[in-house]
Amino acid sequence: KGGDGAVGGGGRVDANGDGRSGSLRRQQQQQQLLHHSRHQSVPANFAAVAGAAGAGGASAAAAAAAVGRSPTPMPAPISVQSRFYPWSCERFSRPCMGVTEELDPHSEVSARRQWRTARNQAVIDEAARVQKVAGRKKLDDQVAILDNEVEMTFMEFHPYEPFLVLADLKEQISVWNWVTGQRVNRFSNGNSQGSRLSSLKFLNDFDDALLLVGSDEGVVRVWRNWSQRGEEKLVTAWRALSDLLPSSRGSGLVCDWEQDTGHLFASGDARVVRVWNAERELCVQDIPTGADSCVTSMSVDRLGNSLLVCGCGDGTVRLYDRRLPPREALVLTLSEHKGWVVNVHLQKGAGRELITGSVAGDVKFWDPRFTRSVKTIQAFQGAATALAVHDNAPVLACGSLHQFIKIFSTTGDTLSHIRYHDGFLGQRIGPISALAFHPHKVFLAAGSTDSIVSIYACDARS
Repeated sequence: KGGDGAVGGGGRVDANGDGRSGSLRRQQQQQQLLHHSRHQSVPANFAAVAGAAGAGGASAAAAAAAVGRSPTPMPAPISVQSRFYPWSCERFSRPCMGVTEELDPHSEVSARRQWRTARNQAVIDEAARVQKVAGRKKLDDQVAILDNEVEMTFMEFHPYEPFLVLADLKEQISVWNWVTGQRVNRFSNGNSQGSRLSSLKFLNDFDDALLLVGSDEGVVRVWRNWSQRGEEKLVTAWRALSDLLPSSRGSGLVCDWEQDTGHLFASGDARVVRVWNAERELCVQDIPTGADSCVTSMSVDRLGNSLLVCGCGDGTVRLYDRRLPPREALVLTLSEHKGWVVNVHLQKGAGRELITGSVAGDVKFWDPRFTRSVKTIQAFQGAATALAVHDNAPVLACGSLHQFIKIFSTTGDTLSHIRYHDGFLGQRIGPISALAFHPHKVFLAAGSTDSIVSIYACDARS
């Protein structure tokens, strides 16, 4: 009982003198805060409640419970690490347009190329010493005999590695190491049924050489890793001639390669010589042959890059100037041969003579400025099947169906006459089907119809 005062449950009067107990006052304050929390964000409510609770002696957990939210836990430290940022710093701190591996002098590719260059130059230098005396020495020292098991029609020496590539009558290509006498690879060219191989050429032979194979269906195929067993890979293929004429005795697809310009020359059972940019596989020129018969052989001037020589089935030899318009490119026709021209060859060295031969056994030397031959060698009377001329040495070889080979100097002297294989009881060589000189060394490969390939060198005893 008190006059104007209020008596609490315990008879205790509020210290403020307003007649309200402390617990009642705290309940009213909490209700006011809950009312304000409906119109404020959670962080503001939480801070306000925490402040009020702190003023009233409550903990932060009690204040969070007052707004119905649990306290936010602290984030755990991230354990994932990456080297992307250091890599980016290192990558973009250097020039982005750096040199390629082929141009980098410290790369493995560049090291292999430098080694090949040194090796190739050593081969050229060593061969040059023998080339100077090749026109006076015998060329009948048999250094290798290879049994190809099937008759070959074309052969090609690699200029710098000890490989000899043989093409048979159908579609098989054999690669031999003629130094060891072992066959290192054999694979199919993939011709269509009924077609045959008719041309072999090495591309980029100074570096990592590719093998170009032509067939009488008009298609050329380019192979990589041709000397590795089971690793050969077809790089590209295209139809070099689409208008081959059917013939009972045709030459198929005849090709020649010009390394400096990257041009491939294709003709054969056609009335044009088609010039291809091999890198782009683009035809850049069509030169009419002007002949009524097929083209049997071709030779390109590799020094002047202007003269093209074609031997034809009617016995004519035709010269074309590639600098002129195609219709005017035929500048000279040589008509002294009386039969199928076996081969034409324009030498790169040794006087750069134009040498041609026919099935009649006559070999003629020409000055391209004149229409008459300057020299004639009658190798034998008829049945000539092959003629090969060395690019840099003054020697040439003729093969006959009558099982012998004659080797001459370019002056007309007979150097060797090969009839038998070496040995005390050496057997007679077979009818000659193909001849090929090494591009630099004075080595001659002779293939016969009995599938035997013999390789001859200058006789060191002569």
